[in-house]
Amino acid sequence: MPDTTERAVDHQYFIRAAPGAVFRAITDPQMLTRWLCDRAELSPKQGGGYLLGWNGGPTHTGEVVDFREGHRVALAWSWPGVELQGTVFTLAVEEQDDGTLLRVEHTGFPRLEEWTDLYGGAEWGWTYFALNLKSVLETGHDLRSKHDG
Repeated sequence: MPDTTERAVDHQYFIRAAPGAVFRAITDPQMLTRWLCDRAELSPKQGGGYLLGWNGGPTHTGEVVDFREGHRVALAWSWPGVELQGTVFTLAVEEQDDGTLLRVEHTGFPRLEEWTDLYGGAEWGWTYFALNLKSVLETGHDLRSKHDG
């Protein structure tokens, strides 16, 4: 029986790019700024740190809780100025056909009223950014706009 006490983002996207290219895009700070954020730091190892920042928006910092070279990175996720803690954001790659399957998971959202907006924002945000990653890797086009929000 599924856990009904928590909600999770769990999406998959097929990207027409080699697994190594997709993994680099989700772990290399320079590549992260091409599709996700404006500032990025990532220590690619379990226990390492990360920083993801958006101009005019939040800066998320925390710990890399899982790192498997070429396969996945998981980040302990928190929101600046928000006392609610305990979610984990994971990006994983798997070779498939002539490309890569990207799995986007953000787990640990309790089914409580105070978490509803954060969960909804994660659903929307990770869909938006994953589709932008797909566009950047497949066409070279960054879909982000200063008018998005």
